[in-house]
Amino acid sequence: MRTPVLCACLLAAAPALAAPDGDASSLQGIYGALGGGGARLVLSGDNSFGYDAEARLGYSFSPMLQLYLSAALDGGSFSGSSFKAYQLDAFVQYHFLVRPAFMVYARGGAGVGLSGDVFSTATAAGFAFAAGLGTEFRLAPNVFVAPELIYRNAQLSTSGIDQRFQVVGLQLAFVYY
Repeated sequence: MRTPVLCACLLAAAPALAAPDGDASSLQGIYGALGGGGARLVLSGDNSFGYDAEARLGYSFSPMLQLYLSAALDGGSFSGSSFKAYQLDAFVQYHFLVRPAFMVYARGGAGVGLSGDVFSTATAAGFAFAAGLGTEFRLAPNVFVAPELIYRNAQLSTSGIDQRFQVVGLQLAFVYY
């Protein structure tokens, strides 16, 4: 009984917690970010450590809500051979807490995953989705640094071969509003 009551209270308080302090007009307009980091890659049962990079471009409608396109590259080495996968997603990002120097957000998106390393003669493609949970720390009036926990998942298919590719990692991004 306590869990539903606690969830209802948190949902009711979310708009008040997210309400910006100070001048939030600088957080509206063009949104862009570049980031990268390390990740645990899982490809159809095999796993490895690797890298990730991401670029984002979109629009910030308010201090709490951003919509953008994200292009990500994840790569590593499986059984001695290198592997790279690309993912293009449309994201919605929501800030649960907006303060002048610190923000907390969650984001989710869906799109397409691509890789030329699943099968040597064709590019594998398929549905993909991604999510993230992070914080943003203000460096300058419109610039933030954002450490984030990320998750990506793509079902890659080509020539009768299906591979599930998953990424769990930490990345550091520089964000501009």
